[in-house]
Order: sequence, then C-alpha cells, then structure tokens
Amino acid sequence: MMRTLVLIALAAAGLAAPLVWSHPFVLHIAIQALIWALFAASWDLLSGYTGQISFGHAGFFSIGAYTAALTTKLLGFSSWLGMTAALLLCGLVGLCVGFPALRLRGHYLALVTLGFGEIVQLVAQNWESLTGGPFGMHDFGTFTGLPTDPLAQRQAAYILVAAISLAGLAILLYVTRRTTAGPAFRAIREDQILAASLGIDTTFFKLLAFTLSAGFAGLAGALYAYYIQLVSPSVGSSAQSALVIGMAVFGGIGTIWGPFLGAILLFSITESLRFIGVVYNLIAVGAVMIVFVIFVPRGLAGIRLRRRGRQQRADRQAADAAKEISSPVGGGARREEGDSVDVSAHPS
Repeated sequence: MMRTLVLIALAAAGLAAPLVWSHPFVLHIAIQALIWALFAASWDLLSGYTGQISFGHAGFFSIGAYTAALTTKLLGFSSWLGMTAALLLCGLVGLCVGFPALRLRGHYLALVTLGFGEIVQLVAQNWESLTGGPFGMHDFGTFTGLPTDPLAQRQAAYILVAAISLAGLAILLYVTRRTTAGPAFRAIREDQILAASLGIDTTFFKLLAFTLSAGFAGLAGALYAYYIQLVSPSVGSSAQSALVIGMAVFGGIGTIWGPFLGAILLFSITESLRFIGVVYNLIAVGAVMIVFVIFVPRGLAGIRLRRRGRQQRADRQAADAAKEISSPVGGGARREEGDSVDVSAHPS
C-alpha cells in the first residue's frame, strides 16, 4: 500500500512539474511526450499484449491526424468533435485491417501492417486536393477554448493533453486487467491455437485488439494535429512506427503502462539532448536503447516485475521455513528417513 502511494505521489509530481516550471520549451516537450505515450500504449495493446506485431501503426496515427484536421478545416467542427471522429474512424479502419490479417501471424502479419502504413503515406502524399500533398495541411486551428496568451495557452494545452492521455491509459489498463479481454489477449499471444481449443473466440478478441489499438493511435494523432497545427505525410512514415516500437521496448512491452512511461522518458531524453546536435542526440538515444536491450531486455517495467518476482520467491521461502518450524514431528520423520537411507547406502 505504501509503495502504491509513493508511486502515485511521484507520478503526480512528475505531471505537475511542467506547470510549476512553466517554461515554453518544457511544456512543449511534455505535451509531445504525452502524445507519444498514448501512441506507444496503443501499439502495446495490439503487439505487446496480444502478440499481433504491427510495423505500420503510424498509419493509424496519420489517419487520425488528417481526420482531425479535415473535420475542423473543411466542416468547421470543434476539436472535441475532431478527436471523436479520429477515434471512431481509426477504430473502424483498424477493424477493416484486422479482418484480412486474421489468418496471419508473426512476420507475415508484420509485412501486411508495414504495407498498410506505406499505403497511407502514399495516399497522403499524392491526394493533394484533400491532404495538401507533400506540403501537408495547416491553418486548421488548435484545441477549442484555449486562452489567447501564449504561455497560458500552452499550459492549458498541456492539461488537456495530459487528461486525455491518462484517460486513454486508464481505459487500456481497465480493458486488459479488469475484463475478460485481458486474459484472452494474453492467451492469444502465447498460443493462438491452444487459446481457440480452450473456447476463446480468437477472431473476436483479435479484432477487438485491432479496433482499440487503432482507435487510440488515431486519438493520439488528433492530439498531435491540434497541438502542432501542421499535418504532413511524414507523420505516417515507417520511421515513426519504428520510433514508437523503440519506445515500447524501452518501457517494457506487454504491460501498457511500461510503454507509456518509456515514451515519456525516451522522447524527453531525445529532445533535451538537442543542444549537443541533432545527430549526436540520436546517437546518444541509440546508445541508451542498446544498453537497455542488452542489460534490461524487459524494459523499465521489467525492473519492477523482477523485484516483484524476487519478493514472491522470498515470501514462498519464508512460508516453507515457517511450515518446517511449526511441524517438528514431520521434520524429524523426514530427517530419520534420510538417515536410514544413508545407512542402507553404506552398509557396515
């Protein structure tokens, strides 16, 4: 209980830090880090938790960003309706992508999702009348209802993005830990054929994972569009998918909260080291990733899980020792039995 309270206090302090130290650059990094955190958590639901590897997840991110921009610029909708439209449309697209991928696993599924991401990027780049082509879309506005003062506007945007990202994280954690979908996702990840033989509807749960994952990736894309106020085909590139996979590995795949935390830390490190040069900061981040993959293969979440495993083993050992002490008769009987074995093994 005390450890949980300490973790909650640390998380609250971390979220409040950008507001206490309200520098525009700090707020800028914090807002984008939270957007990437939601994006990484959505990828982890599909690939880390359910085992359906996706190399084209940036395609959903791009669709969400363009949907938000188009609904606001062409239809005049508020950012709230734009984010809702991005969430629902990307969920529908994820459902459609999930149907042909039902019979695919492993690297075959990864190639299909990679192709999907490339198709989205090519469409965004060549459909100039709708997406603006290589130059992208701009002048569609930001979040609805923000103050006009630049610093206050960025603070309000941070609060809004933090609330939506944390709400998305809470929903994903609830689905995976408090509903029957969580055990079904894990069963499909470990052995899909065995899961089906146990009566789990693998088709339904795989489509559910695709829908939820794509929907929240699209929501992250909508947050990105309204904050940056520029959407270009590069947001759906394979490099973006590779980056979010790296964030998930850094945080610890298969945990939902691990990739969320890993994305915040890794993005903050990347942007904070820009003062040493654009190339050198990427080299530094690459070195951090190499160290983590070698020495902490389960990511940041693996550190906590390893401690929990050691504590559970220690508790079991203590319980076994207590049983030995509380049952002297049984212990004596076992020792006498052992002595008789030793005598018979070495006759005089």
